[in-house]
Order: sequence, then C-alpha cells, then structure tokens
Amino acid sequence: MKCFCFLCVFHALQCSIVSDYRLDMSSENSSKSPQRDDVDNHNDSSSDSSSSSSSSTSASSSLRGSTTNKDSNDDNNDEGNDLKRVAKLIKSGKAKNIIFLLGAGISTSAGIPDFRSPKTGLYSNLQKLNLPFPEAVFELGFFQKNPKPFWILAKEIYPGKYYPTPTHYFLNLLNQQKVLKRVFTQNIDTLESLAGLPEDLIVEAHGSFSTAHCLSCKTSVDKEKILKGGVRNGEVVKCDKELPAKGKGKDKQLCGGLVKPDIVFFGENLPDRFFKHLPDFKTCDLLIVIGTSLQVQPFASLIGKVPLNCPRLLINRESVGPFQSSGGYNKRNNLRNMFWEGDADKGINELVKHLELENEFIELIENGNNNLKKHYKDLEKLETPSKQKTRKDNIGKKIQRETEAVKGVVGESDNNEDTSDTDDLENTIRQKLKL
Repeated sequence: MKCFCFLCVFHALQCSIVSDYRLDMSSENSSKSPQRDDVDNHNDSSSDSSSSSSSSTSASSSLRGSTTNKDSNDDNNDEGNDLKRVAKLIKSGKAKNIIFLLGAGISTSAGIPDFRSPKTGLYSNLQKLNLPFPEAVFELGFFQKNPKPFWILAKEIYPGKYYPTPTHYFLNLLNQQKVLKRVFTQNIDTLESLAGLPEDLIVEAHGSFSTAHCLSCKTSVDKEKILKGGVRNGEVVKCDKELPAKGKGKDKQLCGGLVKPDIVFFGENLPDRFFKHLPDFKTCDLLIVIGTSLQVQPFASLIGKVPLNCPRLLINRESVGPFQSSGGYNKRNNLRNMFWEGDADKGINELVKHLELENEFIELIENGNNNLKKHYKDLEKLETPSKQKTRKDNIGKKIQRETEAVKGVVGESDNNEDTSDTDDLENTIRQKLKL
C-alpha cells in the first residue's frame, strides 16, 4: 500500500502552556467555536513509568467514581455538548480502549507550521528553493536528483527543543487512567513521546527522523550524522560506508550514496508498524480524531476500521469526512459521530474539565515541561564545546582570508623573507577585527 501524505511538522511551545491552560479552564463558553482559518491540514524524554503507574491508580479510581446518577439519567442535558458525552463514556468505564488519530493541527500551537496554511505554511515559503511544485521536496524521485532543497527544509521540520501542547499531554493523561489503546499520528515531531507517552503506544504512520538509511547500499546511518551535517548545516548527507575493493590492488571506496531519513515520502510504503497495529481497531470502543483533514490515504481510511457501534469524536476547526453535517445525521440521537468545532487545545481543556481531572492535568504538564527544560539545558552543555570549536575555526579562516588579501595588494618579497612581517600583519588584522 502506498502513502500519499503531507508530512506534518514543528517549533517550540513556550512554558506558557500551563498558564494558557489555567486561563482556558476558567473561561466561560470555552466550547464556543473560534473564527475559522482558511487552511488545509491546520484544522484545527519519557516520564518515569513507575511514578506514572502509581499516580494512575489513584487518578483512575477518582475518574471512575465521579459519575453521578444525574449524569447517568439526564442525557438530554448533554445535547449540543459532545465533549460532555465523551467524558461520560470514559468516566462510566464504557470507553477503556481509546484510539487517537492525530494530524498537524495538534502541534501548531507549539509554534510548528503546517504545510498548506496560506502565508505561514511551509509550502508557501518554498519559492526560494525554485521547486517545480511545492510537494516535490517530498518526492523520492526529485530527492534522488536534487536532495539539497530537502535538507534546507529539514532545518524547519526537524524536531528540536520544543515543548508538547496540552493535547499531547492529554494522551499521557489517558494512559495514566489505563484507558488508552494506541495513538496513530501523521506527525514526525515526536511530541507524543516528549509528553511522556511510552513508545509502544505510538504509531508514527509517516515515519520520523529517529532513523535513516543510504538509498544505495541500504545501510543504516547514525542519527548524529543526520543532525550535524543535514539538519544543522543544511548539507546533503552522503553515505561514508567503505565498500569492498573491486579487484586486487584496488583501493576501497566510499559508498557515497544519498542518505535519507526514514520519514515517508510520496509514493513510499508506510512503516511495517502501521500495519502491525491495524487489528487494534477491532477492539476500539472510542475513537478520537484531532487536527487532521482526513484526506491523506491510507491514514484517512483508519476511521472506518472501528466497529459500527464505536463512538467517534472529531476535535477540529471544521468538520471533515463522515463528521460533515452534509451527511444529514440526527445530532440529538447521534453518538456514532460527534464533533467539537474549535482549536485542539481548547477542546482538550474542555474535555479535561468534564472528566474532573484538572489538577492531575496541570501537574502532568508542569512536571513534563520541567523535565524537558532540564534535559535541554543538559544538551546545551554538551553542544557548547563543539560550537566554540566551530567559531574558533571560522575566526581562523577569516583572519587567513584577510591576511592573504592584504598581502596580495601590498605584494610579497621572495620566499626567504622573514616571517615576522606576516605575523605582525596577522596581529594587526586581529586587532582591527577585535578578536
């Protein structure tokens, strides 16, 4: 099966997540739909497992015990509030094998642009690369002929020192409640993992930057090589594996093939893990879809793989797929397709409020961001010596260029001339450059 995907990507959500969340929780009419944007896909390190497990038990019992008789018997009060309906399903224990389908809309609040938003989308900013069409940057054939545009773009789309959004942390919150079955994501930003969600619960349908391979010899390539050459410097990464000599007395040669991160390009097969976990949908009792246009196949087809009696919720800036009102379903009696119109984080904050897990949610976000902040500081300490060496090398090259330029203008004596004049010249240039 082939994938015709729009890869989804990312920048940083600052530490204002928590304060924004508190504000959203206290706002009146928080489920009111915001102004729509004319967009396409913009519709909308791991936590300690033992501590998560212990907090999960108490939180889960609190969750189960919070359903009242009034909530159970007064369904008419839920009309028009699909988030409240979903919260009731979870609190009652009817939804305990929840699956998520996620798109780019869940990460835009982290500062990561989607691909097709006018002016801000990545595709709209690719004109400087002189592509035949924007999507060419993710076509395998074009990459093999001209890989440079992809590596320039990689600086924008590579997961960096970013913070997960409330929507990402909500995934881990449900995991702590022991009601999360699996998360299928179109995104390659790894923010689900950064929010503390265990790797075994995540299916990255469009791959990620975590692994890479040579297109020629198929050898796996070290992630750090991708980071240093490709992502940070925008350089085309090539394979440096030594190949056997082609005859006696011949020297070994380097492969030199193009290296490509294992993200899914147009026309490539999806990862094996995607197909391995398709049977999960047979036991799904609640499907939650967030921030996707449901237009990219085969990912969009997943929505039809749950049982016919499985409730489905869409949190999005506009209705898509089977959630579109043109289907003519009866809103009052429809529990199959529920729709909350608005931004992903606002919808999630509203859902958390109905679940009565605000305190647990705030604590999860605060702890997660504090751990990430410490992790990023540790990374900076490791990177500093390398950055200083690079700066020193660049300064040395600049001095050498200036010296050669002056010597070329003034003219040089014969090769036997004392080198003291050259040393004095370099020292003078250092002073002028304030180095």
